[in-house]
Amino acid sequence: MAKFVWIASYPKSGNTWVRFLIGNLLLRKVESSAQVMQQVPDIHDGISGAHLFGKRTTLIKTHWKFWTGLPLREDTIGAIYLIRNPIDVMESNQNYALHRSGNLRREATPEEVANLAVRLAEDYIKHGGHPRFSQFGIGSWEEHVRSWTFAGIDFPRLVVKYEELKTDPAAGLARICRFLDLKRSDEQIRQAVESASEDNMRQLEEREIAGKTVGFFYQPRNSTGLAAGHRFVGRSVSGESLFKLTDDQRRRAQQRFLPLMREFGYA
Repeated sequence: MAKFVWIASYPKSGNTWVRFLIGNLLLRKVESSAQVMQQVPDIHDGISGAHLFGKRTTLIKTHWKFWTGLPLREDTIGAIYLIRNPIDVMESNQNYALHRSGNLRREATPEEVANLAVRLAEDYIKHGGHPRFSQFGIGSWEEHVRSWTFAGIDFPRLVVKYEELKTDPAAGLARICRFLDLKRSDEQIRQAVESASEDNMRQLEEREIAGKTVGFFYQPRNSTGLAAGHRFVGRSVSGESLFKLTDDQRRRAQQRFLPLMREFGYA
């Protein structure tokens, strides 16, 4: 059996970007999102027997919270945990939920979209995340963070704050290299950061959608949402946002998440 290092995060905390950063380090330059999926597979979609067996170390992306019954737990040798301000995570999750439905974008009125946004926000604040996340083994934001940062876990972990990685991606990627024992020069790290820039990822996304190249950005099952303008990088073709927290929603979300926000320097 292979050994495994998790790239773990709550949804919309930067996991895909980190996979691209690491993919560029491993491949020197990513040419397709399918390459990233092969190098750093998703436990939820795309992992194969080749990733699981043999004398190798496999990096695996997950949104599951950590628990003693986690698949591959006994062969885990480390984890990189990405954490992001929960208010930004909430806003990003709501935008994703509203943008990805092509039928909603085409058929719903602005008033219906606004009403749905309110319902989604209220559910998110009440449950600390989308209610369905608990059904999928993700849990609330608090549960997720606590599970992966719990001191009793018996394998090494590197906690990476999304905001710090955005501010100085080269320094953050150098930390990740040291954790993974990847020997890379400063120039190789700089090139990996440049290749995984938002502009380059956006251009790659548009090429793969236009060419219907199956990978992270294009899947036949997502074609309806893509045709309606949904994009992973930058939310939409126009960059527009369908959801913005109101002042009251932001205040109540901060009340909900404040104890753990303070602990991780987000107060």
